[in-house]
Amino acid sequence: MDWIVYSLIAILSGMGVGSAGLLIIYLTSMGIMNQFSAQGLNLLFFLAATISSLTVHIKKRKLYPAIIITAIFFAIPGVLFGGYIANILPVEILRKLFGGMLVIAGSLSISNIIKEVQLRRNDSP
Repeated sequence: MDWIVYSLIAILSGMGVGSAGLLIIYLTSMGIMNQFSAQGLNLLFFLAATISSLTVHIKKRKLYPAIIITAIFFAIPGVLFGGYIANILPVEILRKLFGGMLVIAGSLSISNIIKEVQLRRNDSP
């Protein structure tokens, strides 16, 4: 049963729905793993998705070096800072912060979809 869920999460993640955060939610809510282990597995999941995505983008020649360099420039300090904070804060606070981030990201996505639908309605004759 778990492989079916993992496959559905992979498909949704590939379509840009929910990202791999869905995997962490599933693993922790079903009691399969603790938060820390789920985050580690999520990183492996993300790396596999990234490799397949990178392969497609290389074939389509849609890689932009300036964007990649900028992302790396900000990602490395962000990872170091996030790792430092994750070692300081208790797991319960991290779990609540992660849940809050998911709620905010979901709310912003829904808000953007609603705005886009309204713009399309206003533009149609």
